[in-house]
Amino acid sequence: MSFLDLDLDLELQQQLIETGFTEPTAIQRQAIPAILDGQDLLATAPTGSGKTLAYLLPALQHLLDQPERKGISPRALVLAPTRELASQILRVATPLCEALELVCAQVVGGVPYGNQKQLLEDGMDLLVATPGRLLELDEKGWLDLSEATYAVIDEADRMLDLGFQDPLKAVASLLPLEHQTLMFSATLESDAIVQLAGALLRPDAARVAVSEARAVAGHIEHAILRADNEAHKLALFKALISDPAIDQALVFVASRKQVEQWVAIVRELGIMCDGLHGEMNQGERTLHIKQLRRGRLKVLVATDVASRGLDLARISHVINLNLPLKADTYVHRAGRAGRDGSSGTVWSIVDTPDWPKVGRIERYLNQALRRMKLKGLEPAKPEPAPVRKAKKPKTKAKGGKKAATKAAPARKKPAAKKRSA
Repeated sequence: MSFLDLDLDLELQQQLIETGFTEPTAIQRQAIPAILDGQDLLATAPTGSGKTLAYLLPALQHLLDQPERKGISPRALVLAPTRELASQILRVATPLCEALELVCAQVVGGVPYGNQKQLLEDGMDLLVATPGRLLELDEKGWLDLSEATYAVIDEADRMLDLGFQDPLKAVASLLPLEHQTLMFSATLESDAIVQLAGALLRPDAARVAVSEARAVAGHIEHAILRADNEAHKLALFKALISDPAIDQALVFVASRKQVEQWVAIVRELGIMCDGLHGEMNQGERTLHIKQLRRGRLKVLVATDVASRGLDLARISHVINLNLPLKADTYVHRAGRAGRDGSSGTVWSIVDTPDWPKVGRIERYLNQALRRMKLKGLEPAKPEPAPVRKAKKPKTKAKGGKKAATKAAPARKKPAAKKRSA
């Protein structure tokens, strides 16, 4: 199937060809026809599978099919959980909108209100936004969503992780009564996702699931290196980050403080490096991402703020200095090194406290992670044995009551000493 087989405007198809898109991905093949039919949709697809175009192309078709804006309200709304993801969506949408003479813009937190007020007053066709800032603008009386009949919730699972369930419902209440809602999630459907879908989607909403999020691991090489202690971890990292095979690398750590520490270590090696974490203002974060895209940085050290929503084509390697608590977050990190089906490498330096997470990730991926050793830096300690949960003692029901478990024979109490008179 090609994009020519989908019911898209000829002008939109021509623009896709000119930008190098010829064949739709699996999520695009399944989702786009249902969306064009006007159905609400709950879609699950792996990171890097092309889900952004899966909802943007129908959004643009929706805009082309509908009459021009009557007022300042956008006619299509895309909600993203983070500023980085919102910027990435806008980056994909902008050239398509410009070619079709449509206006798109974003409103996100961390930037001054004044510019965003002016954007809303000028009006637009497609608005990309984070829920929190959108509601702040509504409280100020600057927001009009009366014509937003096409709404997308991207990374719905991440929205829930960040506590955006109530803000999403609040934004939905600002939309016109008749509107189409699409929910996209990178991970498997959970009870929370299903409940949110039940609250925001029509009962007859279509469902699309293109494999599981763990499928992103298929074209990525995974390896773990045992670290005996912090000094050993440092030596392993210095050896890995100096590998000439690295085009650009994304290094994940657990906190802002660690970002600063490891950025300093990389710079001492003479490698261009900067950091990214959630406490940075939007200007700093955007600058560092631009520098990476332009090739002015080789390494970016980041917290999980960079695990989603960043499309960095030259990232060849991901290095985990701390494993995440959730296995699906590991998949999102890995996906930064395997954009659009390209190959990539993920190295994880694992010390003893992090070792139990290895088994959790392997079970999630349904594959073993390759054990890797560097000559001269082999671990002195053996691999920790897997932690096994103790089985609960079985009980047998007898006479309607649970029988007591067999216990060790009670010790005889020592004879009481006689008190002297």
